[in-house]
Amino acid sequence: MADSSPLLCIFFSGVALAQLIHRFYHSISISPKDRAVLITGCDSGFGHLLAERLHAMEFTVFACCLQHEKSETALGLLKLGAKTGRMYVIRMDVTSQEDVDRALRFVEVRLPKKGLWGIVNNAGRYRAGFLEWLSMETHETVSSVNVLGVMRVTKAFLPLIRKSQGRIVNVSSILGRVADPFLGAYCISKFALEAFSEILRFQMVPFNVKVNTIEPGNFLSAVNITAGIESMNAATRSTWDQLDEPVRKDYGKNSLERQLRIGEILLALSDRDISFVINAMSDALVRFRPKKRYLEATRLDKTLAYCVRKWVLDYIVIGPIWDHRHHIIRCI
Repeated sequence: MADSSPLLCIFFSGVALAQLIHRFYHSISISPKDRAVLITGCDSGFGHLLAERLHAMEFTVFACCLQHEKSETALGLLKLGAKTGRMYVIRMDVTSQEDVDRALRFVEVRLPKKGLWGIVNNAGRYRAGFLEWLSMETHETVSSVNVLGVMRVTKAFLPLIRKSQGRIVNVSSILGRVADPFLGAYCISKFALEAFSEILRFQMVPFNVKVNTIEPGNFLSAVNITAGIESMNAATRSTWDQLDEPVRKDYGKNSLERQLRIGEILLALSDRDISFVINAMSDALVRFRPKKRYLEATRLDKTLAYCVRKWVLDYIVIGPIWDHRHHIIRCI
């Protein structure tokens, strides 16, 4: 038999060369200079830190805040802009077409030479409770920010992005892939955002515009979705107290206490280092060939979401409620 060593050497050398070419190709980045990025939800958390990061990278940043421009957060960003002229703070409620249109006019007259390169749809709304516990107004409020707000901002600024052949980065969640029954309104909105992002990605291919999705894991404590466990529990108890008596009787007070305990555990397990998410956002904006999706979750998050999700839902969350309901039926 002929010696196969030369063929193996050629094969492995080819594999190594292909890997090097792949890494080099995916490491190519665009230059941030003279390019602008608009970010929603810069009041705190991901949006605020991303605005600072992109400014440091020499992007021109339009940081949209729900609160007034004179808030402590906005003033901190404005101080950066005073030094460089590359940071602007805009008050924007993404549920208001008037606010979005006003922001568009503001941005159009302040764009740098290479135009608006990116939109980061980061603003989000969060509310806990079983679907039946939440009013339709609450469901509409969550979706008006997490879905319709993203669509409203994207549609308004899309002509500028098409012109620059830039990027649209939508901040979804690991809960846009797997559902948590006590966070139904939030999950529904993030599943819808995933669909919107995928559809838009296909539609933007002819314009050389890339659409990327960021999917953070459990960062409850880091992004100020809750101001602490007391605030989170108080909001959930308020929701419970407003339920009709027959609904509270059917679900039982134990279902509320169980969800509060689960929330406390999730908050304790939440990852406080959000640099991985900020890195993913930055990567999606500057890489020549960014990923379509960035799942930024710890191994624990992924394990809970994918490996033990069925057991958790069936036996910890749903099981006790089902048993409670059967107990009522037996008593009747």
